[in-house]
Amino acid sequence: MRHTAILLVALLLAGCAQQQAAPTPSQSPSPSPVGSPTTAYVPLPDPSLMGNSLYKAGQVDAVRCTTPTARLATKQAIIRYATAFVRCLDRAWAPVLQRVHFSFSPVVAVYSAPTGSKSGCGVMESKVAALYCDETRSIYFNWPRYIVKEAQDQEGGRASVQYLMAHEYGHHVQQLTGLTSGYAQKYWAAEPDAQRGEQDRHEMQAHCFAAAFFGANRETLRLKGERLAQFGHPGYTPSGSADHFLDWLKRGFAVRGPRDCNTWTKPAAASNLS
Repeated sequence: MRHTAILLVALLLAGCAQQQAAPTPSQSPSPSPVGSPTTAYVPLPDPSLMGNSLYKAGQVDAVRCTTPTARLATKQAIIRYATAFVRCLDRAWAPVLQRVHFSFSPVVAVYSAPTGSKSGCGVMESKVAALYCDETRSIYFNWPRYIVKEAQDQEGGRASVQYLMAHEYGHHVQQLTGLTSGYAQKYWAAEPDAQRGEQDRHEMQAHCFAAAFFGANRETLRLKGERLAQFGHPGYTPSGSADHFLDWLKRGFAVRGPRDCNTWTKPAAASNLS
């Protein structure tokens, strides 16, 4: 792997403990614990998760992204920027899904959803930076925390919005390919102590998909030098080890596609994925 790829994923991971990106809310749980705790992870054969044809779809397409140049200093500017970047993600991911015969539909919209407002999947919590809602196939963005007033900080602000949108778009890919429904079934079938592991696998896969997009578009997005060093994202705090989490980002970025993003075959708490 090139040094730039290693640097990118390290910087992506560095923000993981700062804010929490929500799991897919319509599949998120208030389970009634039943049975005894599971002591070891045994992956169950499941074609929608472990054998999903998305892993054979090849690399994410490299696309030219045209985004607004206005400062991210207002609600209108930041929602317009996020929406434009999501349209770029649409163009990159559509051919990937279509190559393995999944029906593609774009994200419906990026909605303003500051803390306390209602999203299509419930009230936006302060700890949630953004969420993808399966029911509306839309992204709800807690934008006030991403406001950037200073001119010199605009590049870093745009990088953070890009990665956040790419992660939430990873949940859209999961929804379109049956991975989300497979995750929901697996989550509800798991023992209480194992459910957090399933949630981590779901989130880490969305991170891996995001990294795959950036790996495929490292040239079109000019991810090198200082621009590469500015990449970071609000992140999701996993229960597994940091090394484990970083490894999925490395895999997606290096392969430039979903091939190595099959998080369902590995224990969530393991640090060694080799």
